[in-house]
Amino acid sequence: MSLETSSAPEFSGQQRRCHLLLMLYAPVPSVHLETIGQINGVDLSTTRQDIAEVANEIQHFHHLAIGGNPDEGYQIQGSALNQRLCLLHWLRRALRCSPEFVEQHFGPQYQRAMQLQQLPALELCISQCEQCLNRRFEPRDRQFLQHYLCYCAWASQRQQHPHFDRRQHEWLQSKPEQLAALELHQALNQLFGQSHDGSECDYLVLMFTLLKNHSYQSNDSPEEQRLMAAIGLVVERFQQISGMHFSSQEGLISQLFAHLAPAIERCRFAIGIDNTLLEEVVRKYPRLMRTTQEALAPFEQEYEIRLSREEAGLVAISFGAWLMQGNALQEKQILLLTLDNPQLEEEVEYQIRELTLLPLNIKYQPLHDYLLSGAPQGVTLVISPYATQGQEQPPTLIITELPLERQQRKAIRALLESH
Repeated sequence: MSLETSSAPEFSGQQRRCHLLLMLYAPVPSVHLETIGQINGVDLSTTRQDIAEVANEIQHFHHLAIGGNPDEGYQIQGSALNQRLCLLHWLRRALRCSPEFVEQHFGPQYQRAMQLQQLPALELCISQCEQCLNRRFEPRDRQFLQHYLCYCAWASQRQQHPHFDRRQHEWLQSKPEQLAALELHQALNQLFGQSHDGSECDYLVLMFTLLKNHSYQSNDSPEEQRLMAAIGLVVERFQQISGMHFSSQEGLISQLFAHLAPAIERCRFAIGIDNTLLEEVVRKYPRLMRTTQEALAPFEQEYEIRLSREEAGLVAISFGAWLMQGNALQEKQILLLTLDNPQLEEEVEYQIRELTLLPLNIKYQPLHDYLLSGAPQGVTLVISPYATQGQEQPPTLIITELPLERQQRKAIRALLESH
């Protein structure tokens, strides 16, 4: 694999990291720092930073590491299952952001390694899978499968089989993709002469499941009907716990279906998901997050999984958005007056946020500035943990002492949830 540095185009950071990850999956013992830098057209310092960022991401989402050093080269370290799941994600990403690299470098390497002379035969296998699954692959997914199946066959020949525990195996055996996976496994055995290890068929079931676009159709499989019913119960439970109601449940349930269907697989097979908003959700909407987790508890029991905080946080965001939209509510603007006790002010903010599931925009303003010029336009409520002279005109000013009294909590919540 080579590319003249002088002729290398300027790649984005995402493209460079995709190239790096795919180079680490090449059918060679290791990849050297200089090679990575040359192919990506960047200096060694940037290459080291790229390696550190990729290592951090694959550790967080796939429990893998990048081993080695600049002198001896680098390689991916971790279980065969996690390595396959990681490549599944990154190869699809690379086909979106840098398809030329996949076609010109990654793909040909495995075609040569597997001595694949009959690419149409592999394409025919993929077409037969479509018929058996009764679904069409997008052009990019067909392209993905052509390269990815070569890698899986190569790993299988080297006895690098994915391992599934008993519960994972039983789960995969019950999936409707089982027949298509069995037929593809047999076809790949004929095409590549790979191992007959039973875990390979299980992995193909998982692969088909992860490639599926999850959108519920009323005439779909019993598996999807069961999931739709379970999500309906989550929504009902959320309403019971919160005392709030969604004006229209159908759209919310459909949205949750698109998230929770793949979330079940991610939880069963320890695949991480990115949720950059998680800390903000936990800090700003503690009651919404807690209520969501409580509403999800029977769902987790039903599917024998434990949803991560990232997964639950995404569900909480959906609930919050639909509560606002369905009730035609605007995000309330709250002003919290500050003086000389940041810890007290933060505690007051937390207690205010605990009063409602709805999103709030809480801004801080020094007490002195408020007394001089009043509240900015658009503010619904002013909260002060300090003795303050109230103004006659709106917005409402509430002087608080912690802990908030029951009547005060009730009055503030009524203001926050009013139209």
